[in-house]
Amino acid sequence: MNRFPILEMLAFYARFERLARPAWRAAYTRHLKRVRSCHSRTDGGIKKSFYSIETKSGEIVDLVYNEEELIWTLEPSVIYPVHAVDRVLSLIKRHKHTPSRAHRIIPYRFEIVPKDELKKTGDGVELPLTLRVQPFRFQSGKIPSSQVVNVVTRHLENVMITKHLHYVVETDQQRFYHMVFVQDEGDWRLMQEVDEELFFVK
Repeated sequence: MNRFPILEMLAFYARFERLARPAWRAAYTRHLKRVRSCHSRTDGGIKKSFYSIETKSGEIVDLVYNEEELIWTLEPSVIYPVHAVDRVLSLIKRHKHTPSRAHRIIPYRFEIVPKDELKKTGDGVELPLTLRVQPFRFQSGKIPSSQVVNVVTRHLENVMITKHLHYVVETDQQRFYHMVFVQDEGDWRLMQEVDEELFFVK
């Protein structure tokens, strides 16, 4: 039995641009109204989840989540032929008994950006894995809902057939937690609470 509890996590995904703090650009931002349908399957050996999303503005958008690369993409369409998805805020549920892996993760807010615009701003290069996702807000059975105000450290650990993404975060309650994202399971797990005194330089 795994002794590290699973966290309910709002995670922030950024594909092209490293940000000091999660942020969204109003002109490109879409907000979820409802998930019309979703399912998961293995495509070319890679686990992917597919979503049909209705936004609050009435658009129907088809998104794909690549679990290996930790990136969100758009299914090609007439409306968005040359666009990319960036800056996604997603809920990853603790509860694992769902119809599919896609039902565990819900994209609540995301940007649809023209690829030409990314080239103009120089944001055409994808970030390394540890920068593509980070904790935004979380809770567990013992920890109340906590906002992450700072990611103190992060590193990638290769573990057999999967990867662990480690983060030490500071919350809005001035507490510090070591947590890990287990890539193949899609779990955010709490390792331990740590003392601020461990960090000599912030």
